[in-house]
Amino acid sequence: MEKWFTKALRFVPRLVLITYVATVLALESGLIAQRTAVAPETSSSQPEHDFPPAHWQRTSGAPSGLRYVGRNACAGCHTDLAESEAQTPMGRASTHAVESDILSKHQSLSYTDGPYVIHIERKDGQEIYSASDGQQHTVSVPILWAFGLGDAGQTYVYERDGIYYESRISYYKDIDGLDITIGHNIKLPATLSEALGRPLSDTDVFKCFPCHTSEDVLNRKLHFDLMKPGVTCENCHGPGSQHVEAIQNRNWKNLHIFNPAHLDPGDLNDFCGTCHRTTYDVLAARVYDIRTVRFQPYRLEHSRCYDPTDKRISCIACHDPHVNLVTDLNSYDTKCLACHMRNGEKPTATRGARACPRAAKSCVSCHMPKLSLPGAHYKFTDHFIRVYNPGESYPD
Repeated sequence: MEKWFTKALRFVPRLVLITYVATVLALESGLIAQRTAVAPETSSSQPEHDFPPAHWQRTSGAPSGLRYVGRNACAGCHTDLAESEAQTPMGRASTHAVESDILSKHQSLSYTDGPYVIHIERKDGQEIYSASDGQQHTVSVPILWAFGLGDAGQTYVYERDGIYYESRISYYKDIDGLDITIGHNIKLPATLSEALGRPLSDTDVFKCFPCHTSEDVLNRKLHFDLMKPGVTCENCHGPGSQHVEAIQNRNWKNLHIFNPAHLDPGDLNDFCGTCHRTTYDVLAARVYDIRTVRFQPYRLEHSRCYDPTDKRISCIACHDPHVNLVTDLNSYDTKCLACHMRNGEKPTATRGARACPRAAKSCVSCHMPKLSLPGAHYKFTDHFIRVYNPGESYPD
């Protein structure tokens, strides 16, 4: 149901998406129940490029008989790709708190939240996160995980009484300090526990950790003892044990590995949206306005030029997930010119979109504006490709 719903939205004009919002809200409890239920068993006889892959799904992980082999095994053949991906923000999407570069460089951080004072400081080989009320009451916990490389910010995860929590306070690079985590209520917390953070539901845990860590989902269960920091090869390509065996046996006809690049553009958008948020995710979560600027697959589908069958408008048409994000805006011009003509050119069978009447370079600087998300201390590139007018209201 969820996949059908997402696919349907791709072909619906943006102005009538609101009707689908009502549908989502009416079906939300049923759909979400399906997402948290045990994934159906699948056959291993389907081609490797089917979506979702026959032998593996990110939410169900490695099924019985398959296992993860780790980045080092992949690097044995794919050396350059494995090494470069490991240095990307995605490859460094999480780290153990004691290994966080940000926390290592800031031996003590503090933030005042109304009557509460929040501290993060290193003590006895641990990163300790604490909240004090100024009346000799303090709650302290060790931070387990740091989520985010810190290009924009870094959020922390800790455990209390068997429950995982997301820190109410995050580090932001732009201010080189702490502020309220995006998505948390800015209303002053009522207790010291609330000042520390919010508990993560089982659904939250299962959605957050597999997007920031790797090699830890087996038979539809999350195994914290197997967790590897960051997004590694098998988080996108699936468990590699059968692939390694096929290579060793020189079985070139069936390499038993999933390559997202073989997906149709629309399915690829959904695949990346597993972590970066699909249209379904955004509508089901009832997220609106400028807050959606972080969700690139959802924003991209708003674009007039978006076509779920055209590879020129897919995620990997512009971004190689194995290397760091290219920040030279002019470098993206060739991507636009795969569809658009230059001034004076005549349309061809493959390039017929009209030329920009105002400029011949740096297309994304005008058509994919960087917008500030309040409280994020960061400007996000809006992937809703359009004619942008400074000062206009945010087109949700």
